[in-house]
Amino acid sequence: MKAVLRLNLVVALVFLFALLVTVYGMLQQATKDITREVSAGVSFTHQLLSAAVTDEELLKNLLDGETRHVHLSIVDNTQLSSNDQPPHHSDEVPEWFFNMIPGLDHIEEKQYFRYLSDGRALRLQADTSDEVEEVWESVQSVLVLFTLSALLSNLAIYIGVRHGVKPVTDFLNALKDIEKGRFTARLDHYSIREINDLSEHFNAMALALENAEQDNARLTHELMRLQEKERAHLARELHDDLGQYLTGIRAQAYLIKASANNPDMVSAVGEQITVNCDAMHVSFKQLIRKLHPVILEQLGLLDAIRTLVETWSQSHHIKVDLHFPESLISLSDENNTHIYRIIQEALNNIARHAQASLVDLTLKEESDSLKLIVSDNGIGADCSKGSGLGLRSMQERARCMQGTLNFKQLAEGGSMVSMEIPVIEVEEV
Repeated sequence: MKAVLRLNLVVALVFLFALLVTVYGMLQQATKDITREVSAGVSFTHQLLSAAVTDEELLKNLLDGETRHVHLSIVDNTQLSSNDQPPHHSDEVPEWFFNMIPGLDHIEEKQYFRYLSDGRALRLQADTSDEVEEVWESVQSVLVLFTLSALLSNLAIYIGVRHGVKPVTDFLNALKDIEKGRFTARLDHYSIREINDLSEHFNAMALALENAEQDNARLTHELMRLQEKERAHLARELHDDLGQYLTGIRAQAYLIKASANNPDMVSAVGEQITVNCDAMHVSFKQLIRKLHPVILEQLGLLDAIRTLVETWSQSHHIKVDLHFPESLISLSDENNTHIYRIIQEALNNIARHAQASLVDLTLKEESDSLKLIVSDNGIGADCSKGSGLGLRSMQERARCMQGTLNFKQLAEGGSMVSMEIPVIEVEEV
């Protein structure tokens, strides 16, 4: 059952309970009022009959006229002891309603007799019909009033709740759209300030999810393109460099085999094979270094960074000022790789975009965090929106270390990349 129907049912039950309590109170009060009114009417009529028994004209008027709260009739001697009471109930009041009023039978049982000169008697009997009819009309009015009030209240609740539940329904439908991946779902503007604030926050969340989905799709495309580019680069490296050396060594091996009787030729070709093997080894090490920074495992993070910076500075003719601690807390291999790659990417971005002549690289350890700052004096790069794949990859690496990475352009020129990660020491085995 929907909430609005349950609420309507509760309201209807409350009105019904209130109606029953009110009717019960009216019936209890009706007994007192009827007893008081009928007793007063019977007493007055009884006094009036004291004069009417000797005045036939007055008696005739009393018998022919209408009297409230009493019923007058002339009976003979055979009916004086009779307990049969003629029904005096009004036709407009149902019999069951008479039975609901307590004490009516006791009131109507009371009879008074005044004997006439001809031997007959004038019977005076209490009549509650008029009073019960008034109570019945009052109960009907209360019943109509309660019914109309209950209907109007339920109608108002139904309209109000439907109007109030509409934003909740819209919110649930929008959440279902978000759950299905339709991040274009938006909520309307609402007149209630609190609900409208919720709507604005939801729309902001949906917009952020939509932008994130678009960024993820674009970055996925970029990663796939970069993957293919890296594969093509590796293929060229293997083919143009290592492949050429292998082809040369193969040819030289055949030459040695063909010149077995010529020691000088064998010696010269062997020397050339040695040179080619050394060159192939160097190319192979360079290729391995591009794929994975093996130097991290050999030297550690600080010395690996110093070697990277020295090589980069010599290649691009850009001075780098290093501000490193003498020692660094032991980090996991994964975190060391992330920090190394972030510095490498930051230096490569400076070389490609900044046109800088000086780079300041600071790595400092605080009580519970490790901070990295890479700044330059160049012209800066418009990466404030994080649209670059390089900056996005640095941010993702920082997130993997439960840290944050920010990029900003400096007012005095140049740009700065700052990262802060929590320090989690790794025990050496």
